[in-house]
Amino acid sequence: SYSLAAFPTLSRLFASGQKDEFLSQVANAAKHIIFWSLPATVLFIVLRAQIVRTILGSGEFSWNDTRLTAAALALFSISILAQSIILLFVRGYYSAGKTIKPVIYSVACTIFTIASVFLLMWWYSVDETLKFFFDGILRVSNLPGTEILVLPLAFSIGMILNALLLWFSFEKDFGSVSSCLKRPFFHSLIASLVIGYFSYTGLQIFDNVFDLETTLGVFAQGFLSGTLGLFFGLIILIIIGNNEVKEVWKTFSSKIWKVKPIVSGQEEL
Repeated sequence: SYSLAAFPTLSRLFASGQKDEFLSQVANAAKHIIFWSLPATVLFIVLRAQIVRTILGSGEFSWNDTRLTAAALALFSISILAQSIILLFVRGYYSAGKTIKPVIYSVACTIFTIASVFLLMWWYSVDETLKFFFDGILRVSNLPGTEILVLPLAFSIGMILNALLLWFSFEKDFGSVSSCLKRPFFHSLIASLVIGYFSYTGLQIFDNVFDLETTLGVFAQGFLSGTLGLFFGLIILIIIGNNEVKEVWKTFSSKIWKVKPIVSGQEEL
């Protein structure tokens, strides 16, 4: 959404030769993308089982199916930030009328992703240590068909590579935006770790509160755990003085408490 909204402004600024404002707009959009993407990544990873069980966990969809799908969701989620950054920098290039590099990087990373699937599949099948480590982290040990998880892993690796290529290339062609993103990145990273910790703690707490044999119980466990994590993450961001939180609150409050229009007096009519 941020990259899409920024596109008309980026095109106008570049066409009018306002390079500094162009880079500033890209950096501002990147700040908000980072602000939302890192917490979303953590929440998807921590609450993956609750998300999958709420949406798909009924009928013939077994607990083993849930575990395998949840693991795939976690692997897809690690590239949320990369996928979002790709959209921003691609639109940055398009606004400047330079479309060749994004296409080349996309094709190259697609080929790399496909090659990675075969390489990772072979490595996964011959290295028991890797299989044990991989399955243990994703909690899919002793499940049949875990080799399918190589697909989302290769996809995320390809997306991250594409994002890095576009980032470095963009800064080489237009100028640096990294310097002003370090602080927002670490703010969001710290908040995301806090969100992940308290969301995971909430899962343990609400595990004994709700009936997890029902869809409503699973949803309530995941929703309240995520809400708990977001609450403490927000507190941390406020404490460290995060600017994105201030901007979001300013925008949000202006939508709720709109300033009343000034009505002209009768004598001015």
